[in-house]
Amino acid sequence: MSDLVETLRTQFSSIFHDNTTVIIRAVAHDTAVCYLPELINIEQLNKFVLTPLQQVHWVPTSEQLKRYVMVGEVRTMESIADAIPLMMKGWVYVATPHTGVVVNIANIPNRQIGSPQNETTILGPMLAFNESLETNTALLRSSIPNTALHKEAFKIGNKRNTSVHLMYMTDQVEESCANIVRQRIQQLYSNDITGSSELMHLIQDNDSSIFPQMILTERVDLASHSLLEGKIVILVDGSPLVIIGPSEFTDFFLTTEDRYMGWGIGTFLRILRMLALLISVYLTPAYVAALTFHYEIIPSSLLVSLIESRSRVPFPPLFETLILELTMELLREAGARLPTKVGQTMGIVGGIVIGQAAVQAGFTSNILIMLVALAALGSFATPNYLMSSTLRLIRYPMVIFAGLWGSIGIVFFSVLATIHLIRQTSLGQPYFYPIHPSHKSSTLDQDVLMPELKGLTSTGHRIRKYAKSFRLSSLWTGKIDN
Repeated sequence: MSDLVETLRTQFSSIFHDNTTVIIRAVAHDTAVCYLPELINIEQLNKFVLTPLQQVHWVPTSEQLKRYVMVGEVRTMESIADAIPLMMKGWVYVATPHTGVVVNIANIPNRQIGSPQNETTILGPMLAFNESLETNTALLRSSIPNTALHKEAFKIGNKRNTSVHLMYMTDQVEESCANIVRQRIQQLYSNDITGSSELMHLIQDNDSSIFPQMILTERVDLASHSLLEGKIVILVDGSPLVIIGPSEFTDFFLTTEDRYMGWGIGTFLRILRMLALLISVYLTPAYVAALTFHYEIIPSSLLVSLIESRSRVPFPPLFETLILELTMELLREAGARLPTKVGQTMGIVGGIVIGQAAVQAGFTSNILIMLVALAALGSFATPNYLMSSTLRLIRYPMVIFAGLWGSIGIVFFSVLATIHLIRQTSLGQPYFYPIHPSHKSSTLDQDVLMPELKGLTSTGHRIRKYAKSFRLSSLWTGKIDN
């Protein structure tokens, strides 16, 4: 028995470069257990592994070890090298001179299931993913108790050996999308990642684009609803966020809570977010273009107020707007990085004090402060944080183009951005769908929630049928289905 322990100790010292905390215990005739004490459940080790093995008085085979060790998950290992990755995740290696098995009694610390922190909800389920891959998989399994929910497991990285789960509904997903994700994950065998965000940037179609092509979420109901829509969900061990794809541009402005509100309020909220998108992107560039090149479009009563407000401002509208936009971003970033209570105080007090002082000092006009605040509110109304950050970023070149060429610059940059969005894809699917391509069938009820059939009058049924047959492509082709 001492020879086996000494052999194991020598092998582990070689693998861990003499810097190891692996515990090696002889428990029976030519049988030893090896484990990392900080990663396992000691109570389960004593009850389900050590106590049964002490009853063995011969050299057991791997099948006999599996029968004696009364734990749910036991695997046969050919060598110590194969067992090391699992031992690093809380498994126990039971070794004999000729064979060995690994036993899963991991007790790795993780957060309890809680409510979403960054994607708050009022009416929806208060469940959020945590850092445990098994827990996240179980949440989706319990949310969709259907045999069509398929899971594929992958390993990524040379050092971290991160576990990744690919989940989708076999009767809903397009196999081409699943193949694309599968191939891209398999190509990352040497990339060590620490979270879902890194993986998303590695597998998305165009990482050079500032527009996110897949959704990151911590909400279980959003992931479940996306699975039922035929999308793919990717879970990464150690990350509380899951990846959803393929995603269209409009998906970043929709929430599952819209459905909880009912068709009327839900549709209103979606239209409100689209309006917030326009305000966020075009409000301050329109101000710069109007004051620099197009005074004639401003009503005379409003023009007087603008002249009075800007009478003490020494900067042209372009520089004034850029300075104020950067100040707003500094306040937002400072509020996000400070502790929660201090950050809220910094955002509110800092915005009021700096804004009031800037107006009194003639550094900027009070009208521009109001417009910049409205533009910031418009970007914050976007449910997705990545898309919200993108909208704030593209506002800067839009303001510069407006300051250089006025409305022509705004139109020119808008055309460039639209062409860029049309050219993008998400896991091989059109990113600007259903707006483009127009030849694909896309009905209005995919974007505007329709009332249920129950309780509608005959007139309501006709209106609903007409609305469902109205295709978005008809906005420019003029074709409306009968």
